[in-house]
Amino acid sequence: MYRKNLFFLFIINLVSVLVFAQEKLDDISKQSYYFQIKDNKLIGKGSDILKSEISKSQFFILGEEHFSARVSEFTNAILPLLSESGFKYFAAEIGRNSTEVMTRTVEEKGSLYDFNTETNDLFGDIPIPFFDGKEDETFLKTALANGFEIWGIDQEYLTSQVFLVDEISRLSGSKKESEALYIQVKKVLIAETKKGISDGKYPVFTNLANSKAVNDFFGTIDSVSNPKAFRIISDLRKSWETYRLREVKDYYQSLHNRLDIMQSTFVKYYSNAIKKENELPKVFLKIGGKHASKGRSLDNIFDIGNFLMELANFNRTQSTTALIYPSAYLEDDGKTESNIDEEDKAWLQPILDNAKGKWVFINLKEIEKQSWKNKIVSASLKDYMYRFDYMIITPPSKGTECNFKQD
Repeated sequence: MYRKNLFFLFIINLVSVLVFAQEKLDDISKQSYYFQIKDNKLIGKGSDILKSEISKSQFFILGEEHFSARVSEFTNAILPLLSESGFKYFAAEIGRNSTEVMTRTVEEKGSLYDFNTETNDLFGDIPIPFFDGKEDETFLKTALANGFEIWGIDQEYLTSQVFLVDEISRLSGSKKESEALYIQVKKVLIAETKKGISDGKYPVFTNLANSKAVNDFFGTIDSVSNPKAFRIISDLRKSWETYRLREVKDYYQSLHNRLDIMQSTFVKYYSNAIKKENELPKVFLKIGGKHASKGRSLDNIFDIGNFLMELANFNRTQSTTALIYPSAYLEDDGKTESNIDEEDKAWLQPILDNAKGKWVFINLKEIEKQSWKNKIVSASLKDYMYRFDYMIITPPSKGTECNFKQD
C-alpha cells in the first residue's frame, strides 16, 4: 500500500511538472512578439514596445553579436528612431582617436574602403573593429546624417598605432628632428605589428612599450604645446598595457584595465556633453553582448552596461538594454547553421519556429516581473532576464560583407 501511494504521488508530481513547464512556455510565448524591417523602418508589435522604451530612456544599450549583417541592418533602422527621441550620441566599442580618424575619413572621402584596404594589405587585419563591413559603413553614415556625435570609448585596436602615428606626426608639424624619428618609428610599428599578428605568442606590445625608437619619437611631443598628439600617445600606451597584460596571461588585470578605459572615457565624453547641452545627454551604446549586461557580465565583472544602468539610477532616469543576435547564419553554399545554444532550445526554439522569417522580440523585463509569481525553470532564461531587458533574435543572417579589397 505504501509503495502504491508513493507511485501515485510520483505520477501526480510528474503531471504537475509537465503542466507547469507547459504553462511557463505559454507565458514566455505571450511575451514574445514579431516584427519586420521594411524600407529601413521597424514594423510590428515588438518594435512598438521597443520604440516606447527608447522614448523613455536616457541610455539605450544594444548588446550585439559582432559581424552579423542583420545586426547592422537593425542598427541602421533604429538610429532615426533614437534621433527622434532626442538621442545625440553614439558610443561604440572602438578607441576615441580611431573614431576621429574614421569619421573624418567618411566625411572627407565618402567611404572607409581605401582606409580599410590599406591596413588589411599590410597585416591581413582591419584598422578599426566592428566598422569594417559595408553594412557597418551604412549605419555609420546614417548616424552622421542624423546628427549623432560618435564616441569611441574603448582601447585602441591592436593595429591602430600604424595610422595613429600618422596623426601624431600630422599634429606635431614638420620639424626635421621629429620627421626623421617619425619615419623610423613607422617602420618599427609596422614590423612589430606584423610579427604580432603572424605569431600570437610574440610579445608585440611589450616590445612597443620598451622600443627606443618609439619612446624617442613620443618624447618629442609636448603636452602643453600639442595636447591632442600627447593624448593619442597616452591612449596608445594605456591600450598597449592592456594588451601586454594579456601577453603575460594576467587576464584579470587586463579586463579591469579595459573597463577603466571604457568608464573613464565615457565619463569624459558625458561630462563635456552636459556642459554643451546643459541637460542630461541621451546616449546610444552599441557594444558586444557580454559588455552590455546588467549586474555581473560573463567575464564576472561589473561591465560598462552595468555602469550605465547605475548612472541612470543615480540620475533617476532609465537605461534600457537589449541583447541581439542571429537565429542562424547563412553559409555561402546556401545552407543554414543554427546559432541557438543547446541550453536555450527548449524554451526559445518554439518561439523561433513561429517567427516564419520575421524578427523576434522577447520582453525579458515582463518575464522577470511575472517570475515573482510564477517560477522560471530554465537556468538560461533566468540568466538572460537578469542581465537584459529585452532580447532580439534576427532572421538567419549573413556575416557582414568586407569593406576592403581582398587578395
